[in-house]
Amino acid sequence: MTKTIKSTCHCGNLKATLTTEKEPQDMWLHACQCDFCRSHNMRSLSDSEGRIELHVADESRLNRYHFGMKMVDFLICKNCGNYIGAVQQIDDQLFGILNANLTENRGEQFGDAKLAFFEKETREKRSARRKDVWTPVTLNIA
Repeated sequence: MTKTIKSTCHCGNLKATLTTEKEPQDMWLHACQCDFCRSHNMRSLSDSEGRIELHVADESRLNRYHFGMKMVDFLICKNCGNYIGAVQQIDDQLFGILNANLTENRGEQFGDAKLAFFEKETREKRSARRKDVWTPVTLNIA
């Protein structure tokens, strides 16, 4: 049965919908241990067989933050400061993750995130992993 998981930043400028066939406890849920993700208490949620629709109401209030290898757009609302997720273009397709903490009930339905350490990955391995486990994304900017 198809499920819809909704996510939004605090002010509503950034909204996302993840469409999936998986049960919440069967989804990919990791807590990256890099400084950025730890500072945001990030729990990354994805389903490689699902679909994410990301909507930006006001692009002037969208911060596409980059750090490290600068391969990914970390999507942060300039108004409320919430980090809704991240996207990367790989082979003409956008892939992404959502911040499980910005879903209903702060993502309690997904359970505990598996700790993840990605800092030793090469650019190629990092992109290959993301293509394998991240969710295809459509980004809509008003």
